[in-house]
Parts: sequence; structure tokens; C-alpha cells
Amino acid sequence: MSKLNLFFIRHNRSTRAKQLPPSEILFHDLTILLKGRLEYTIDGEPVTLSGGDMIFIKKGSIRARAESEPNVDYISFNFNSNEEVELPLSIKKCVSGEVKLLIAACDGIVEKESDGEALCSPIFECIVTLFKRRLIAKKFTPLTLKIVKFLKENLGEKITLSDVGKITFFSPVYCDTVFKKETGKSVIDYLLDERISEAKKLLIEGALPLKQIAETVGIGDYNYFSRLFKKRTGYTPTEYRKNFWIP
Repeated sequence: MSKLNLFFIRHNRSTRAKQLPPSEILFHDLTILLKGRLEYTIDGEPVTLSGGDMIFIKKGSIRARAESEPNVDYISFNFNSNEEVELPLSIKKCVSGEVKLLIAACDGIVEKESDGEALCSPIFECIVTLFKRRLIAKKFTPLTLKIVKFLKENLGEKITLSDVGKITFFSPVYCDTVFKKETGKSVIDYLLDERISEAKKLLIEGALPLKQIAETVGIGDYNYFSRLFKKRTGYTPTEYRKNFWIP
């Protein structure tokens, strides 16, 4: 989507979503539901969204939506593209912490800049890329999915390849080989990336001291954490918080 034209962003927070009568849409519509429930009919097919889901409605589709219950929170991106957008009609439970941060960035830009929609195009492309990666992740083998789940649920713990072997009942070397083939990263590299990603979110939130953030993501040695963070992001933790903290 190198020539994407994002021309409208609407973030509806904690009010009812209005009913949309059946009509052909003249643009692509990607709507991300953060909270609540939305009921669509797309080309005669009913689609129900719950919090954490997204819907992608292609240009030329016949779209209808029922009036929602109160307290829905969703954001809609309307755009055109000269390339095929390879997304399914909907993806369940695809809204990660990274996607929420990108939405928050769009909110801030649209609020403060007159040409906010245009400025948000690169951010929106990142959101679409994350959704595509989510689809790829769903194609992983059960072994890789089990390893990913274990790593994400135990970020704050000391984890070795031997631990991975124990919970999968395969040899550590075999686990690492399969995992790297499917994800492009070794188990330990993936774990470190997840730890740094979680640390970024905690730094942006601004609630925890730096040393506590390092411990929360499973790195007890703050000096090592700081060096690792700098190597993988280009910033020290202090610099990252100063530049990216959202008050």
C-alpha cells in the first residue's frame, strides 16, 4: 500500500454507533472496535464485532450497520489505495497493545493538526501491517504457538531454552529450530523483542520507575536492560520515556 490515501478518521468513544442503512461505499473502510459490540451486514453477510475485533469493508461493498448499545468505542479509517489490500472481511481479537498505541498517536495528531489524516497515513499503514502479521501468526504450528504463548505469559520470569523444552516435551534444539523457521527469530531473540516491546509500553505509560520496568519484563540487571534497550531501539530507557511519554 505504498500509495495509500487516508482521508477520514473518526473515533467514536462511549456513545451509540448510529444505524447505517444499506448503501454502496465509495472507499475502503477499516473499523477497529476497542470496546462494545457492533453488528454489520456486508453484501448480505452478517458480521458481528466484539471488543478487540476489526472489520475491513472493500470499496464497492454494500454496507449496513445496526444501531449499537451505548458505550462502544471504535475508530474508523476511510481510505483509497491503488493496490489490492490483502485483508479478510474481519479478524477476531487482533487489537494488540501496539495497535492501541498507534491509534492513540492518530488521535493526538488529528486533534492538533489541520492535515492530521494525511499525516496519519504512515501510522495507519503500520496498523495494517500488524494485522497482516497477526494473520501469519495464526498459521504457525501448534508447537510454535505454544512457545509464543509461554513466552508472553512469563515475560517477567527467567526463561531458558531448557524451560521451553520442558513445557513442549521436545528437545530445546528442536524447539529453537522449528521456531526460527516459522518466525524468523530464535526463541531467545523473540523473547528479548517481546520484553523490549513491553518495556516500551511501560515507559510510555510513565507509571513505573525505570528499574521496576526492567524487573517487570524479566531483566533484573538494570545496566544490562539499559544496554539492551539502547541496542534495539537506539534510545536509552530515559531518552525513550522523555521523547515518547504520553501525559
